[in-house]
Amino acid sequence: MDIRIRTKVDMAIKLDKELKEKKKELDGIKAELQAAALVEMENKNLKYKQIFGSMGSCDVMYKEKFEIDNYPLLRELLGEILDTKVVKKEEIKFDIDSRFKEALIALVKGEYAPYSIVEMLKGFGLDDKKAKMVERKLKGNYIRDKQVLESVGLTGDLEEELDAIREAKNLELINRYFDTREISLKKLWKAIYLEESLSIGLTYDKAE
Repeated sequence: MDIRIRTKVDMAIKLDKELKEKKKELDGIKAELQAAALVEMENKNLKYKQIFGSMGSCDVMYKEKFEIDNYPLLRELLGEILDTKVVKKEEIKFDIDSRFKEALIALVKGEYAPYSIVEMLKGFGLDDKKAKMVERKLKGNYIRDKQVLESVGLTGDLEEELDAIREAKNLELINRYFDTREISLKKLWKAIYLEESLSIGLTYDKAE
């Protein structure tokens, strides 16, 4: 066997060991960051927390795993809208329209509220025209919405404001699909499965 190939094997093994060691170190640091973020998230009842370093940020948020357990019951509760928003796959899995799923998750978790985003933005000093322009750009996504707010000069963590924006956008989405007065949440919980877990990610300039 060519000596160069043998050398490449040793290099590959060395790099593999280093990667595993670095991954273990990174996982430990992420766990510490997640624990620190969770304390503040629970104290302030937040769904999202961004921790900054000098090179970028660590983003901690809740994510949901959503499944349909009882399609006939869900169809009974929500009606014919399911015919266009939910597709039954051959392996007996349901492919759900993403925006419809977001609305359904927000509905069952009660994460919606009639906040006036425009009034909130005007409270930051934006005039009515600019506040309405910014409101149209907000989507209920923490990271993207924060970038929108920063683009008009708003600074700081803005965590509680981003939560309020998300809940207001959730209500808009829910009203697009459902009449909440006609839906039994107790029955709805019996038709679906929802699991919540913490997600952690790092944001930085990949070119550096």
